[in-house]
Amino acid sequence: MKEQENVIEAFTELAPRYEKVVDNELNRFWGWSYAGFVDRLIELTPISDGDFILDLATGTSVIPRKLVERVKKEYQVVGLDITVRMLKRGKEKIDQDKANINIHLTCGDAMVMPFSKESVNVVKCGLATHHMSVPRLLSEVKRVLKSGGRISIADAGGSRLWHLSKVRGFIKAAAFLYFLVVENISRAWAEAAAVLTFVRQKLGMRSFLSLDSLTFGSPNSPQNGFGPPIRLF
Repeated sequence: MKEQENVIEAFTELAPRYEKVVDNELNRFWGWSYAGFVDRLIELTPISDGDFILDLATGTSVIPRKLVERVKKEYQVVGLDITVRMLKRGKEKIDQDKANINIHLTCGDAMVMPFSKESVNVVKCGLATHHMSVPRLLSEVKRVLKSGGRISIADAGGSRLWHLSKVRGFIKAAAFLYFLVVENISRAWAEAAAVLTFVRQKLGMRSFLSLDSLTFGSPNSPQNGFGPPIRLF
């Protein structure tokens, strides 16, 4: 798939400076800090002793490392990413701190996960669904989650105006030109393609879950068939 190839090529080049670049982009386009984003994602999902935690599109292992730093319990974390160079960078950072011994990284596709059915207690995914097929992702998440498992998905999103074809076309062209100038052609194609996913992803999640008698919830809503509520912000 050409889109996936563009993503791999773009993030292979980006790996050595990924965290700094993402922090700058989040601040510029969305008004967030990367550290604040990761902290919020971790806060949204309760962790228990003995949990097997899967971080999808783990990149340079920022979320697993922050999780180990903040949540002092006995659990195992596996970070999954499709880009080998990002994982190598993440492994370098993990090896710098002996407290990270329970973090393991593996290369694979979040839409075809190399994990058995009902083997995971917690799934996290930050800033990545705009590069994925949401229905395929959620189908795999549902397959690997144990009964009563928890999931937190967090990503940037587009304005309602992005649903207008002319606005969407303008944003897509602007994204392509911006990343072509500041990054490279692979990143430009990857982020331009993601514009359409930004529009579809929340609707796609709702549609997919409703088809399977699953619902979204608020932090105070009761548990549904997919475990505790899916968090979108």
